[in-house]
Amino acid sequence: MTRRDYLQLMAAASAASATTLTASEAGGEADRAARMQWWHEARFGMFIHWGLYSVLGRHEWAMETEGIPVAEYEQIAKRFKPKPNAARDWAKLARAAGQKYMVMTTKHHEGFCHFDSKLTDYCAPKQGPGRDLVKIRNRRARRGNARGLLLFPDGLAPSRWRALRHG
Repeated sequence: MTRRDYLQLMAAASAASATTLTASEAGGEADRAARMQWWHEARFGMFIHWGLYSVLGRHEWAMETEGIPVAEYEQIAKRFKPKPNAARDWAKLARAAGQKYMVMTTKHHEGFCHFDSKLTDYCAPKQGPGRDLVKIRNRRARRGNARGLLLFPDGLAPSRWRALRHG
C-alpha cells in the first residue's frame, strides 16, 4: 500500500465515521450568531498549528511531499516531546499581545490527535507527549483570559465531542 492509498483510506474512514453538527445540535442559530459576533468583535487571536512534523523541523505536509513511509512517520510520535509549559507560554504571549482567543488544530491529516482518544493509540497521551495537549491548552487559555477554540479538520472530528464550545 502506498502512502497516498493509506492517506486516502484514513480520510475515507474518518469521513464515514464523522458526525456533522447541525445548528440545533451546536446550540441553535441564535447561539451560533452570538458566537460568530463575539469572534468578529474579538478580531485578534492566536492560531496554533503544530504537530509531529515539528520534530523534523519542517512543514505539515512533510510526510507526503518527501515520500516518508507511513510506518516510519508514525515512529515520530514517540519522539514528539513538546516542552512541558508550552501552553502556559502561549497563553502568556497571547495575553501580552492583547489576543482574545487561541485556536488549536487538534488533529492533523496524518491522523495524530493532540487529545486523548479511545479510538486510537496515535494520540498525544499514549505517545511521546504523555498528556492531553488540548486539555492543557484549554486550561491555560482560560487562565490567561483567552477563549479556547478548537479546529477539527473536516471529517476528522471525533464523534464523541458533540459541541465545540471550550472556553
